[in-house]
Amino acid sequence: MPQSSPSAPDEAYSWSPRWRSMHPILTDGEVLDALKAELERRFAVQGGPHAIARLEINRLLGPHLRLPNGETLHWSQSTKTASTSIMTAICTHMPDLWRGARKSWRLPDGQQAAPAQDIFEGGPLFPALFIAPQTSRRRIVWRKWRLAHAPASIAADWNIIRCNPDVPRQTPPGIWMIPWNKFRRRPYARIRFCVVREPMERFSSAIAFLFEHSCTTNALKGANLQDYFEQTLTRLENEEPPQRKNEDPLHDEHFRHQTWFIGHDPTYYTHIFRMGELERLETCLSEWVGKSVQLPHGNASRDKEKISLTPALRRRVEAWYAEDYKFWGKYF
Repeated sequence: MPQSSPSAPDEAYSWSPRWRSMHPILTDGEVLDALKAELERRFAVQGGPHAIARLEINRLLGPHLRLPNGETLHWSQSTKTASTSIMTAICTHMPDLWRGARKSWRLPDGQQAAPAQDIFEGGPLFPALFIAPQTSRRRIVWRKWRLAHAPASIAADWNIIRCNPDVPRQTPPGIWMIPWNKFRRRPYARIRFCVVREPMERFSSAIAFLFEHSCTTNALKGANLQDYFEQTLTRLENEEPPQRKNEDPLHDEHFRHQTWFIGHDPTYYTHIFRMGELERLETCLSEWVGKSVQLPHGNASRDKEKISLTPALRRRVEAWYAEDYKFWGKYF
């Protein structure tokens, strides 16, 4: 009988290449061997070192997680509300939520390993058919080789292939392992939580963060933070409503209303946290994951320039985020 994937995160600590989490017939080890051969063939065509010493397949997570004790949790994540810190804590303390199949090989004598790279699946990674070894069900020995139908690609929930990673067993740098989503109720989750932030403070933080990360572009050369704040607000006010354009304001989630991420009904949540009381969140996360959690200070803006919020600017920001104030004002 094919061995199934783990039903709970803590079971994944005993992950084995003999599992069949990626293909109903082939073991994970066989799939990784075939993937290694195909990638080495492609790298060799490109020229340069092509040998693979290690492959890791990681998966992006949804906001609905199963905790080590078996209970389910729904995190309605929004931007600029300590999301990077929360995600880092979850991935650190429950790594087998995102860590999947992985395998290492000895490099052939005289061969140099291919450069480290992360591959984001964008199409079939295998030929239609490939030679895969068949293992004994009683002994881990090679019996014979057989022609097998390859998976068209890695299963949908396995999203990132790390090839010869510089630092094994870590999330790819700069990758959002728990992507934010538009709010959708998951009432079957026993724990449902969100973090809210006063919209004026959240908008100012988003402006400072984006200015710092984009101020070297040609469009912003010579601009200052105050100008960027006012120009961005004007552009937001003049944008077509995103629901009509089917896209985000200024194509950036940082300016979305919090209601887009967390909904309009505070009674849906079992826990609501406010920015500024993260010690309470740390206590709850520690209880939920069964380990002491300390939230890192992620994505903190290092820009020292201050924004002058005149009464007129405050009124404009409050008008833009009127919906957030209406439904969540008592929690800010």
